[in-house]
Formats: sequence, C-alpha cells, structure tokens
Amino acid sequence: MIVRNSEFGIQSWALMMLVMLVVASSAFAGKKATLGSFDGFVERMGAGTRELGRGNTGSADTASMPAAYWNPAILGFREHLSYNLNAEKRDLDRLGGSLGLEGPVGRRMGIGFAMLYRGDLNFDVINEDDETMGTATPYFTMMYLGLAYRATRRDAFGLSFSMSYDNMDISEYYEGVAEVVDDYRSPVTINLSWIRQWNEKWSTSVVIRNLSFSENLSARWSKNTSTDNSVESTEGVRPKVLQIGVGYRSKIAGMPVHAWMEALDYQVADTLLAFDPDLHVWTGRVGFECEVITDGTLRLGMDDLDWTVGAGYKFMIRIGKKKYPFDVNYALIYETEAGIWTPLSFGLRGYIP
Repeated sequence: MIVRNSEFGIQSWALMMLVMLVVASSAFAGKKATLGSFDGFVERMGAGTRELGRGNTGSADTASMPAAYWNPAILGFREHLSYNLNAEKRDLDRLGGSLGLEGPVGRRMGIGFAMLYRGDLNFDVINEDDETMGTATPYFTMMYLGLAYRATRRDAFGLSFSMSYDNMDISEYYEGVAEVVDDYRSPVTINLSWIRQWNEKWSTSVVIRNLSFSENLSARWSKNTSTDNSVESTEGVRPKVLQIGVGYRSKIAGMPVHAWMEALDYQVADTLLAFDPDLHVWTGRVGFECEVITDGTLRLGMDDLDWTVGAGYKFMIRIGKKKYPFDVNYALIYETEAGIWTPLSFGLRGYIP
C-alpha cells in the first residue's frame, strides 16, 4: 500500500507517540488478566515476531501473520499462499513459537491454519513435602483454523476455531501412587472478527475471542488429573475477550511510518455478559514502526507494561524466472514487573507468488 501525503509533521507524530505511550502505561498499570494459567502464554508470548516488536499488535493490520490467530478476517485479503515461522527463548528456560499457513480460496475468501507452542525446560517437580522429585518438560500447543469472507473491497469478516493440547510430563513421578494423566485437550472454542481498511491511512478491527458452545458461551472445562480420581480435578477456563484495534499509516520525511493501538477487555466470569467492573480486566497495546531504509524497518511498542523493540528486513530470492519475497524479523522484550529481558525472538515470513 502506498501512502501519498501526510497530514502530520514530525512534531505532531512525536507528540502522538508520547501521548499514546503515557496513556497505555498509566491506564493499564496494575491490570493483569487471569489468562487460564498454563495456556495463558497465548496472550503473554507473541504469536508473530514482527507484531511482537511493535507491542504485540496485529489485529488491525491486513499483513499480520498468522492471521488465523490475530484476526481471521485478515484472511479475506490474502492473494497468495503465505507462510510464517516464529521462535523465541525466554528466561526461566522457556521456549515459544508459532507456525502459520494461509492463502486465498476463490476471489473473496481465505483460509488459514496456525499453531502456537510453549515449552518449559528443566521444570522442577516438587511434592507436598517441598522435596524436588526431578525435572519435567511440560509443553502446550494451541491450534487455530480460520476462515474469512471479504464482503466488500475494504471489509472482511472472519471465523476461527481453536483447540489446545497440553502435556505436563509428570506422570512418571507418581507411578505406584496415583494414575496421573499427563495430557489434556480443551473443547473447541470460537473466535469472531471484522476488519475494515477505510482508506490508505486508517484501518480498524474488532475481535471476539474464546466463545464456546456452552449455555453461557464460556470456554470452561474440567481437567481430570487422574483416571482413578486419586488427585483432585481442576477446571480450565478462558475469559471472553473483546479486542478493538486501530491502525494509522503516514510518512515522516518521506519514510513510511505506521502506528497501531489495541484495547482489550477480559471478562473473567462464567456468564454470558457481566456488567460488574470487578469481573473485567482492561489492558492495552501500542506500537510504531518506521521503514528507515528501503526494505528495512525499526519498531517500538508497549504491551501492557512490557516494552518491546524490533527490526525487520525484506529479502528477495530468484529461483529460475520466479522471485520469492520473504521477511526476517527480530524482537526484544523487557518485562517490566519481572525485570526480565528476552533478547531471542526471531521470525521468518513470506509468500509464494
């Protein structure tokens, strides 16, 4: 997309960036959502390195990948078979990443698949007497299948189905004591979305996440920890999420500059709608990126109170008579409350013309 003219000067853009960052850091201070314990990484760890570098924002950008996660309506704008692969290493021996494949179906539809992964290495297994029994390598995956229909040249609607699988890797430590089950599967959950590209500058999106087929549309299920009921069962739950995104594209000194902002509302209650503010957690994300050199981009963002910076470069390789474009991206995160730096986040994305 080419942006021809800018309505903002450098001073206006600097002021806009400062205001958005201050608002994000003050309005959302102390607001941490209950995100479903182990599978909460879906919100805490980025699904795309490019998006992570600008504050984990991606719902209002038609170029975001994997679209089945960020906003399935984005799939309605796909014109080629696209792929993306992301991986990161965080502190506390934690690994994460994602994989996505997506493409068009006919002239107005798109389909995409995404898988998100988190794994912990050398996780201490401690018994009720505070004795370390050994180490485990628990892992969690969440899979998305997304569909989209582009109703107009600028509007698209999307739907995705998601399901998780996790393995705690602790059953060997309870042999002869209890018949512990390592793996769990969640029920299928539903995500609904819309995106509109208003013009060359503005775009907006709405995503509703974690609905289910239950009476209150709540994604809640029981986890039976053991087959002989010797260990108390637990309950898994994902809060309903309303996510609203805004994107703006302009130029400063001839360089393309983009700004992204998202507001999220987590309803942490097993009801259809809860109007009690104590049953909602609000948070936000903001990000900026600038193409400082041809095909080279720098990024800055804030996800709740966590700072992110990133960089990316576009490459083109030729095989025979065809050219294959792809991006290489990097992100660095500073988790403010934990005081943890994450310098190892990398991503690869591209499409097959």
